[in-house]
Amino acid sequence: MTPSTDRKRFTVPIGPQHPALKEPGHFAFDVDGEIVQSASVRLGYAHRGIEKATESRTWVQNLYLLERICGICSHIHATAYCLGVEKLAEVEVPPRAQAIRSLVAELERIHSHLLWLGVAAHEAGFDTLFMYSWRD
Repeated sequence: MTPSTDRKRFTVPIGPQHPALKEPGHFAFDVDGEIVQSASVRLGYAHRGIEKATESRTWVQNLYLLERICGICSHIHATAYCLGVEKLAEVEVPPRAQAIRSLVAELERIHSHLLWLGVAAHEAGFDTLFMYSWRD
C-alpha cells in the first residue's frame, strides 16, 4: 500500500461559536493535505460599543457603565476612567483616597492571579486547584 499523493486543498472553518474557543471568533484555515497554507482571523463578535455609549452619558453615569465591562476586574476599569477625569479636571485626590484605591487595586490583582492559577490548573486537569482558587 502506497500513500496517496493527490492531496485536496480546502478550508477548515472554526467558530464563531466553538467549544474550544473561550471568546467568540472565526478562524479559517486553508489546508493542503496536512499543511496549513494560510489562516485568517475575524474577531469583534463580543464588541459592545462601550466607547460610543459613553459619549451620551455624564461622567458619573459612565462610572456605572465602565464597572460592567468585566465582571471579574470591575474596579480597575472605573479607576482608569477616574484617573483620566481627575487629570482633565485638575482635581487633587486626597492621600487617604489614593491609599484606599491602591489597596483595592492590589486586592483585585491578587484575585486576578488566583483566577489565572485556577484556570491554568483547570486546563491541565487539576480541577481541585481550580475550585480552591475560586474559594480563596
